[in-house]
Amino acid sequence: MASPPPPNATQQLVRYAILLYWSIFWLFNLVDKIVGGAHFLWVGRDRFAQFQKYFESTGLGAPDVANAALAFAGALEAFAFVFFAGALLFEVQRNTAASRRWSFFGTLLTLGTFTFFSIGDHWFGDRFELLEHTLFWFISLMSWVVFIRLEAAPTADPVTLPKRQFMTAAAVAATLVLVTATAIFRHNTTDFHLRSDAVAAEAVGDHLYKVAFPFLGGSTVFENTLAQFKKTHPDEAIQHIYTVPNPLRLKKADALIFYIITEDQP
Repeated sequence: MASPPPPNATQQLVRYAILLYWSIFWLFNLVDKIVGGAHFLWVGRDRFAQFQKYFESTGLGAPDVANAALAFAGALEAFAFVFFAGALLFEVQRNTAASRRWSFFGTLLTLGTFTFFSIGDHWFGDRFELLEHTLFWFISLMSWVVFIRLEAAPTADPVTLPKRQFMTAAAVAATLVLVTATAIFRHNTTDFHLRSDAVAAEAVGDHLYKVAFPFLGGSTVFENTLAQFKKTHPDEAIQHIYTVPNPLRLKKADALIFYIITEDQP
């Protein structure tokens, strides 16, 4: 039986791109779980708080439960990253068999991770996350199909691009990197202060004020907002603070708006 022909440059680049994409994807997911929150040049989510909120909705609000689920998810992602990074290394070394094997296990871990998340999405009733994880599940499966379809016999010959294609690809890549980097640095220059600046309270009724959090708002914004409110309203005392009632909350917009009820200072 004849061996498959060596891959052309385009096919090989697609194989590299698939492995590089999933390696970076899982690496950033791991960093997001370790770092979390908004930091300079990085905006992540507090995954522990997210998991704890989910489990509290089912009566399992103990921190140990959220910690265990987060550790399990993190372990799946860590192993997926290791296998895809290993597959990429073997692909660069032109070890097709090892690259296929490591990519296969990386894909299995990826499918398992998104299956685990999808089960949680069903349990917690988060349809937005379910749609996202389901799409990634099918993308992972299709990327594996494309990867093995483009598989070829090992060869010592280097894969090279025609000069025109190489220059075009380099120009497009440089443009994307420049635009992305400019947008990130511009955002950190113009909007990063929002993660700590106080928010002005809007009067919406008699002794009733509304505060809408910015995208990067967190506990620091909340504390500074209350301090500013007390300073700008010395004749009023805060009597109660509440968020939007549960039936009106919209999943990811949950608790981004709160109201301050005051009374006249005695």
